[in-house]
Amino acid sequence: MRRGTEAAGLSYALLLVTVSLGGVLAPLNSTMLAVALPELRRDFSMGHGEIGWLISAYLIAMAVAQPLGGRIGDQLGRARVFRAGLVAFLAFSLAASFSPVFPVLVILRTGQALVGAAVIPNGMAMLRESLPADRLGRSMGFIGAMFSFAAAVGPLIGSGLLAVGSWRLLFLMNAPLVLLALASQSLLAYPHAPERRKFELDWAGALVFGALLTALTFVLNSLRGDVGGLALGAGAAGFLGLFALFVQSQRSSALPIVEWRLFRNRSYAAATGYVLLNNLVMYTTLLTIPFFIEEVQGKGNSASGTLLGVMSILVVAIAPIGGRISDAYGRRLLALTGALVMVGGVAALLAGLSKDVSYGYLAACLATLGLGIGLSFNAASTAALESTSRELAGTAAGTNSMMRYLGSIVGVAILGAVLSGDGAPDVGLFRLIFVVLLAMAALAAGTTLFIHRFPAEVQELRRAESDAVAAVASSPFPSAG
Repeated sequence: MRRGTEAAGLSYALLLVTVSLGGVLAPLNSTMLAVALPELRRDFSMGHGEIGWLISAYLIAMAVAQPLGGRIGDQLGRARVFRAGLVAFLAFSLAASFSPVFPVLVILRTGQALVGAAVIPNGMAMLRESLPADRLGRSMGFIGAMFSFAAAVGPLIGSGLLAVGSWRLLFLMNAPLVLLALASQSLLAYPHAPERRKFELDWAGALVFGALLTALTFVLNSLRGDVGGLALGAGAAGFLGLFALFVQSQRSSALPIVEWRLFRNRSYAAATGYVLLNNLVMYTTLLTIPFFIEEVQGKGNSASGTLLGVMSILVVAIAPIGGRISDAYGRRLLALTGALVMVGGVAALLAGLSKDVSYGYLAACLATLGLGIGLSFNAASTAALESTSRELAGTAAGTNSMMRYLGSIVGVAILGAVLSGDGAPDVGLFRLIFVVLLAMAALAAGTTLFIHRFPAEVQELRRAESDAVAAVASSPFPSAG
């Protein structure tokens, strides 16, 4: 019995380590690169809008490929697809570090996203498939803490690598993480193939979806006035046409790119909507702060790196605790509480933003924002994942991740639309960004009211336990104990 318990504990630990190591690649690469954007802009002689496409292309590819990666895992085996995504991600990372020109870097980073999109949804699906509902929250809290830890140390690592070398070192940082993840997975006893083997994907829908997101990004970036009215009108018309085509393709497809019926579940729709808005606020803040610190206040990337680290480190500290609290008291309470704290952090940033705002004030505001995200994000993500059947765990996780990246895409577009051309932006433009983010944070708080407290299977288990206790209490026979 003891040997079996130890084996189960080791398997559980290996599962958490494997999913964590694979999942941290995305947040680490996002925040490391955030502090390098000003240097990349100078290195390649790009404007704010042009350098923004390095982020936008990555996010668009991630958003399109996340549901595809999850569905592929549901069909071909989650562990198999997880491993293939890691190997391909490493190959693209190594190639990106040698990029000679900006277009090549964009292409290789987009390739990173396309193959890396298989890692997170299949890792989440492995957790959903392997763990009981009353342990899923704390496990997701641990995974969320690892993701946030990667986001926290990303700016610090990025700043350190920039101090000793160039942005090319940032891509080489992926090699040891991928190799460790592959080594951990090789020790993990996990089923390598699902029961169903049929392979079918909506490739046409994926292509139209990618074109749709690209058109959306172009239109939002064009709002700052860099292109003429004719080009903006053509972009808007193209977006509407692609949107109509996408809707039609999804209605006629037997297996659409996204399992849209999941959104009939109120809790899944609310939790996924919160994930979208939460990530919009967080990611836009991550990208905005380095530009504000370096181009308005004239400070170095070490200041912006440590500030972003302050925000993320609070998420690291709170996420595991939040996971346990949500297992005990429900997802809705924690998601709402965290969302309101997030609103307070953004409001404080907006109220105090000025050219002379102190480092300490910014750190306090970002710490508040990190506290709110740490409390709420994993509760909402867990609610979304457990609202669906285990058979669709990969698809559900992929769709949820897609919405997270959609939030990031809109955030990058907001940043590109507000910050002007090649000149240094003024404080008023940054205030405008945080006005938009405050509205998004308030809307996010509203969505948490529709998230379930506990999943159906936990409610049934608690109801059965309550009935059993009531039966014992009403029994006319005394207890043998």
